[in-house]
This record gives sequence, structure tokens and C-alpha cells, in this order.
Amino acid sequence: MPDTSQLLADSTLPRFYVGGEEKGDLARDVSRLDIEEDAQGMKRLRCVFSAIGPERGARDERLLYQDGAILDFGVSLEVAMGPASLPRTVFKGMLSALELAMEQSHEPEVRIYAEDKLMQLRMTRRFKTYENATPADLLREIAGQHGLQADAQVDGPGMAVVQQWNQSDLAFLRGQARRLAADVWIDDGKLHMASREKRQGNNITLIQGNDLLAVELRADLAHQRTAVKVGGFDDAQQDAIDEEAGGGVASAEATGGRGGPSILQQAFGERVGYRVREAPSTDAEARAWAKADLQRRARRFVTVRGITLGSPTMTVGSLVKIERVGPAFEGEGYYVTRVRHCFDRQQGMRTHFEAERGWIGSGS
Repeated sequence: MPDTSQLLADSTLPRFYVGGEEKGDLARDVSRLDIEEDAQGMKRLRCVFSAIGPERGARDERLLYQDGAILDFGVSLEVAMGPASLPRTVFKGMLSALELAMEQSHEPEVRIYAEDKLMQLRMTRRFKTYENATPADLLREIAGQHGLQADAQVDGPGMAVVQQWNQSDLAFLRGQARRLAADVWIDDGKLHMASREKRQGNNITLIQGNDLLAVELRADLAHQRTAVKVGGFDDAQQDAIDEEAGGGVASAEATGGRGGPSILQQAFGERVGYRVREAPSTDAEARAWAKADLQRRARRFVTVRGITLGSPTMTVGSLVKIERVGPAFEGEGYYVTRVRHCFDRQQGMRTHFEAERGWIGSGS
């Protein structure tokens, strides 16, 4: 069992760095902080500061953070959270919005909003046609347009023609990743796209009643399918496309127990899904899309929502082991899909997370 006595006695005040320089005034005045990310990429920050007090060397109180000396549009912002003895950088980005809130009988507040470097891709729209490109090729080309390095860890078929039609670069890459059940994110100036099995997330153990303060776990067959079919027409071969991904795709990942598709088959019989909104142009595309769609559904068979005492090392892609939640749900294999690191003056640091896995234990 991890020893939390030192963590409880330690300060969990966030540390703020603006333009690479630590700003203790922000740590002094912060009243609320939320940093959130999900599997679609882009970390987002919202922070609230008390906006009244004396300036250094002055006796009278005045409105703070209004002159742009510390907080201004486009400045680089880093935030570290966790125990003061072992802080962890949880956000790097740029300030994009400033807000002043005043209400009678309450202290004035300054609220700031920031996004990571994926903001550049979100704010860039294109009309462009790509030819003979794989998803990895698309990632590398768009990363280069923004002066970023690229790391593509995804297996996707080559496509004769791909159109980016009045889409932001971020929306376009998200669409490519979604078809292959992959994630997009940015880290230290490198743009990533990776399928789940190739994303190298850190391992975390959470114990209910210790560092796991609250948890809800659900196994749900509502969106499970025993197979997924994708059809289309291959113009080059002048032939129909008809591909199917079956339950074997999902069972290969259900290493710790019974998977959703197999339980669905046993409980309700065959239930086949059809992907019809997008038309593949080759058999390889159709196979990849069918496999990804079935995997996406199967991986969400068991979902978790939890709150921890503060887990600054947790990110999307972390692999979580949960203990003391009963044989059906405990164990390894939970893939984190959403994280929100929070701080306030009443509770200190908390981490809210969502995770999923494709099976329940044999004890269920």
C-alpha cells in the first residue's frame, strides 16, 4: 500500500511559470485550477485568481493582473502540480483568454484560459487534396507546416485521394485517427498519432479507500457488437467492397476475462453493426475501418469514472490497475481516456479521470 502520509503533509499548491520564469504571485492568488485533456488531444486550462491586493512595495490594494506584465495574450504558460517535494509538469501551452469577474460582496477574480500547441492546428483551416498518402504521411506533412516534429505509430492503408475540405488541421487529423481507433496529442513540440497498443503510457495503481477516493464502474452491452461490416466500391478494380471484423478482433485484447462481444453473443445472440457514413475506396481501407470500429466499441465495454487524491503523473494513455473493487472490475488494463487535474483552497489537489477496458473478470 502506498504511503500517503508525506503527501498529506506536503503542499499541493500549483507552480506557475510564465515565459519560463516562476511566478510566485500566481501561486499565492490562485483559488481554482482545472487542467483537462481527452483522447482527441489538446490540453485545456482554466484558472481563477484573486484579483485584488497590494503590489510589491505598495500599501494600498488595487486590481491585479490588469497591466499585462504577468498575464497577457500569447505568453507561454507552464503549470506543475503535486507535492512540493516532487512536482510534475501537467500543462504547457499559451494563454488565449482573459476574463475579469466582479460581484458585490465578493473579491474580484481574474480568470485565464489556455490551450496547448494543438491550438495552432485548431485555428488553421485548409482546402487541400492529398494523393497517395497514408495517415502517417498526413501527420508528418501537417506537423511540418507548423514547425513540429512528427511521431506516427499507427498502421493505416495508403489512400489514393484524401480531401481536407474547409477543416482545421486538428479536426482533419482527428478524423484520420478516429477511423483507425488511434489518438492524437502533442508533447514537447512533437505531434503524435498512435494506436492504443503502441502508445507508451505509464502504469499507475489505484486502491479504493486509499488514494482512490471515489469510483463508479460499469459493464454495458448497449453499444457492443459481435461484428462490424463496412462496404463500398473499388473504382480502380470496378468491384464491390464487403469487409467484416469479427469477435476474434476484440477477444485478442480481452486478456483478463470475458469481453463484451462474446458476452453479447451469449446473452442476446448475434448483433452486427454496419459502418455506412464513409465509403472506403479499397478493401484494405474497409478492413482497417471495420477492425477499428469493433475495437473502439469493445474497449468501452467496461468504463470507469473516478477521483483520486491527486495523480499528477496520470495522462491520457496511462494504464491503470484498480484494487479493492471486487473480482469483476479489479485488476489491470484500464486505459485512461480523460483526465482533469483540479486544485482549490478547500480540497487541495484532486484528479478526476475516465478509463475503459474490454473485459470483466472471471469472478463476475
